[in-house]
Amino acid sequence: MDVKCRRLEGKVAVVTASTQGIGLAIAERLGLEGAAVVISSRKQKNVDEAVEGLRAKGITVVGAVCHVSNAEQRKHLIGTAVKNFGHIDIVVSNAAANPSVDSILEMKESVLDKLWDINVKASILLLQDAAPHLRKGSSVILISSIAGYNPDAALTMYGVTKTALFGLTKI
Repeated sequence: MDVKCRRLEGKVAVVTASTQGIGLAIAERLGLEGAAVVISSRKQKNVDEAVEGLRAKGITVVGAVCHVSNAEQRKHLIGTAVKNFGHIDIVVSNAAANPSVDSILEMKESVLDKLWDINVKASILLLQDAAPHLRKGSSVILISSIAGYNPDAALTMYGVTKTALFGLTKI
């Protein structure tokens, strides 16, 4: 990437589940484009390592422990962004779970609750927490999955939750 391309200079991005995989890649790209990035993970060790790695690449970054289904941790994540940077321009809801490959008729209610809470409800609640701090022209990105278009039998409920995220982008 051309390091001169800093089209997100002055912007602040919050990315959930962003210390590895797709979330880390998103955070890195936003940072390389000039955004200050707030990353998160359920584990402090993961946050610390990712912050160190991103800073080594010249990215302005802070991190917070955040399990997205925990209201206090979601508020802390948003508070970390506001405390460090004053506002939020980009919210990337990347966190997701798929705790079971049971068929829909065999899936336990606790698993259904976890899928709904993490994959859908947490995105809505995160946006509610972030909304007072978003500036005009802010962007919200909900990470879904190809499984949302065509749920596989082994990923049925995961796919359904990702389909729900597509619906949220329509409102």
